[in-house]
This record gives sequence, C-alpha cells and structure tokens, in this order.
Amino acid sequence: MMRYGMVKQLHAKYFVVACLLVLILCSCSGRDDKFQEFSINGSTMGTSYHITIVGDSIGTYERSQIGTLVDSVLIDYNHILSTYEDESEISVFNQQETTFPIQVSSDLIRVTRVGLELCQRSAGAFDITVMPIVNFFGFGFEEGRDRFPTIDEIDAWLELTGCDKIEINANNLRKTDPRVSIDLSAIAKGDAADVVTAYLMSRGYKNLFVEIGGEIMTRGVNRYGKSWKIGIDRPTFGGAPGADLQHIIELADMGVATSGDYRNYREVEGRRITHMIDPRSGSPITHNLASVTVVSDKCLYADGLATAVMVLGAEEGLRWLEDYPGAEGLLITRASNGEYHESMTSGFDQYIIQ
Repeated sequence: MMRYGMVKQLHAKYFVVACLLVLILCSCSGRDDKFQEFSINGSTMGTSYHITIVGDSIGTYERSQIGTLVDSVLIDYNHILSTYEDESEISVFNQQETTFPIQVSSDLIRVTRVGLELCQRSAGAFDITVMPIVNFFGFGFEEGRDRFPTIDEIDAWLELTGCDKIEINANNLRKTDPRVSIDLSAIAKGDAADVVTAYLMSRGYKNLFVEIGGEIMTRGVNRYGKSWKIGIDRPTFGGAPGADLQHIIELADMGVATSGDYRNYREVEGRRITHMIDPRSGSPITHNLASVTVVSDKCLYADGLATAVMVLGAEEGLRWLEDYPGAEGLLITRASNGEYHESMTSGFDQYIIQ
C-alpha cells in the first residue's frame, strides 16, 4: 500500500515510481512567452525531482541559491521520514520497542495524523503499519522472499497492523504493541511536493510546477500564462513513460498523483505480483484496477487517496472516492483481452483537455 525509499532506491519500494508521466505540455505552441521560465532538477527519496518556476527573469546566483535551498529542505524532510536511514526520526521511532509515548517532531505528527485519517476513512485499505508485509514481498527496504507467505506468517503480520496500533497525543506517538512500526511512504512524496511548494511560495515565487517522483503540485500558471498541463500514462506493462497517454489534464493550484500496478512488480513462484499490498488480507491485490489518478488541493491527499483506491478496487474505490470531499479521480481497469476501460468521479472530467 505505501511506498517510497528515501535516499535509497524508491523503485524498490511498493510504490509505482513516476506512474504519472510528468510533462509540461505547451498548449500555446508558436505564441510568445508571457513569462520567463527556470527549471531545476535533482535527486531525493531515491527518485528525482523537477521544479519549474515561472515569472520574472532569475539571475545565475539566484538560480544556484534556489537549487541549494530546495536540496536542503528535502534533506531535512528525508531525515524525518526515511525508513532507509537508520538515524531518521521515523526509524528511531520504529526501533523503540515500547508502549510508552514517544516525543516526535510536529512534521512526523502531521503526516502520521493524515495517514491514520486515511486508514480510518478507508476501513483499513490504507494502513501506515503494513511495512513488515511489504518488506516480505520485496517492495520495502528488505530483499523479498521467493515464495508466498504461510497463513501463520500472514496472521502474525495482521496482529501488528491496523489504525488502532498507533495513537497520537499532543506531540507524542504511542504504539499499542511495542513491535509495531510505521511507514509513511504512501504519502511522503506527495507531502514533500507540498512542502517544497510552500517553501518556494514563502520566498515570493508564485507560479510553480513541483514534481517529486511523479507526484505533482501546481501553483499559478506556466510561461504562457496558462494552467499547467500534465500527461497521464496508459498503464501498459513495460511501456515507456509518455509513449502512450490516456489523457492530458490541465491544473492550476492543485496536486495530482497516480498509483498503479504496471511499473513496480515482480514474479514469485511464476506469478506476477504488484507492489500494491492489501493490508486487510496481507497479500498483493489481485483485481483488475491498473491505475488511479487523483486530483486534490494537497498532493499529500492525492498521493494517499490514489493508493487507497488501488487497494479497494474499481467499483468500491470509485464509490468511496466519489464521497471523499475535495478530491476527484480517474480509474483505469485492464480487461482480460488487454483492453483498457476507464471510469471517473463526477468532477474529474473538468480537468481533461485531451
């Protein structure tokens, strides 16, 4: 269910890396630019980031400074939420086998609170305590087994998962069982996109496109004074990003994230399994929902909601997302004959331009 491997291979996590194709598609080809554009790129969370800033001309020194400052923000963020860093705050929390309250930072509290909210609203389809199961299947920070788990192993995992296993009290987190560990991967990259966007806006930059590992936050307009345009891949196994687009959407001041089964998977005992783990059963999903794209005012929520819907499946997931306030989604299913079919919430079509 959750995903990202900060600093070490994100693609080894159970999150589909860059399943949302990141494209800045210019709808005004041939027309004069209205603004200047500056882009910076880098690495973080085991993946890449791409940021475009639009506005007045930016000098060489300022460009260098922006890149350095963004890297610093992301390094600090990584030190809080990376399950790949033994000394990160979340790793230290996981290593403490106690049921006493543990004081943590406001950022860890904030992201954990959203994770528990999504867990409760989805009746456990989204679960931040599912890390041991994900690691077993090879989509976490441990090498996966070349077999399927036994019933006893699954039962043991399920004893340590659930929304009730973590409690929040003021600036403390408490485990109800000392063996519980948490992983906020399914919402961390979306939240990081929000954090970087907020930081750049605080420095006076108003027109922004911030993408971290496929999770995107937009603010303002592109260089042509228009909303940002983003391509959504058709979920084809082995397909190159951008080779086959399902849709192009247009966004302004919104976040978008996609989760799917077609980028991060492996074979176990002759069966292809996806990185998407159903925390309720302790097993990879087996239904035909291939990808989910969610638009929300916060990329943090878009990220988590896309994961939850992937676990729920097409019919239940669509009904659940339709009732979720402030979010719209596109679901693509894969038929047995290889054809793709789509469904969407009632408000998603407002974003589609092609």
